[in-house]
Amino acid sequence: MASGFPPQKQKTQPGKEHVMDPNPQHSSMEYKPANKLQAKIALVTGGDSGIGRAVCHCFALEGATVAFTYVKSQEEKDAQDTLEILRKAKASDAMEPMAVATDLGFDDNCKKVVDDVVNLYGRIDILVNNAAEQHKTISVEEIDEERLERVFRTNIFSYFFLTRLVFVLNLGNIRRALDNIVGHKEDGRGR
Repeated sequence: MASGFPPQKQKTQPGKEHVMDPNPQHSSMEYKPANKLQAKIALVTGGDSGIGRAVCHCFALEGATVAFTYVKSQEEKDAQDTLEILRKAKASDAMEPMAVATDLGFDDNCKKVVDDVVNLYGRIDILVNNAAEQHKTISVEEIDEERLERVFRTNIFSYFFLTRLVFVLNLGNIRRALDNIVGHKEDGRGR
């Protein structure tokens, strides 16, 4: 136990941060925000605990309005704790944080998350695909089709679904940015 922390084990997925002792540290007292994300809207998947909570907290300290997802009916306590942390950290010009309970492994659920965030905040500037799950096994023979599909839905499918949705949502902005970078043709009409 070189780190000074006792081993942490939970037998169920998803893990629950609020039952850990001691509680994980989600920020550093030495961190000095610089308003790098002022007026930005961020969506962080799996933002209720762990790395996701730390990212949400740092983004809020940097001035972003933060929305995050968590596993529906399994992580409410961690989600409420994270909302409280974000409310305390949010900049005065940022909007209230938002927690969205869902199963991101399905395209329709990802679309609903993006729609909910856009309906409340008007856009999504930053997407952090962080939600993930893993299961300890001794042998590859223990991994059945159901578990494999569940892990791929969370760790692969959701990343694709959300990235595609946010990319399409921001396609107009991306095209305008590319036009500004690439410049204009001789006829002045751009690309």
